[in-house]
Amino acid sequence: MMKIKVLKDTVIISGHANFANYGKDIVCASTSAIVTTSINDMYAVDKDSFIYTDDGNELIIKIIKKDALILKLFNNLIELLNNLEKDYPKNIKIESEE
Repeated sequence: MMKIKVLKDTVIISGHANFANYGKDIVCASTSAIVTTSINDMYAVDKDSFIYTDDGNELIIKIIKKDALILKLFNNLIELLNNLEKDYPKNIKIESEE
């Protein structure tokens, strides 16, 4: 199961959705597309307003500067992941600390 932890200004993503084998898993592919697009969009707006790391096991996105558009993109990322969780509750679990 893919696990996503949402903190105030941080998203932590780990695991594999196990919907299908590696390379054929639509839940992992969807998550990758959502995250990659969001990071690229935030980078295009203000590359200094966030940091992200990916060690192959865990991807972390952290907002470090409050920018209105960056926060909208970040919140959109979270909303898209929440929608994916609703469609695939056996494969993705989001924990939110609000």
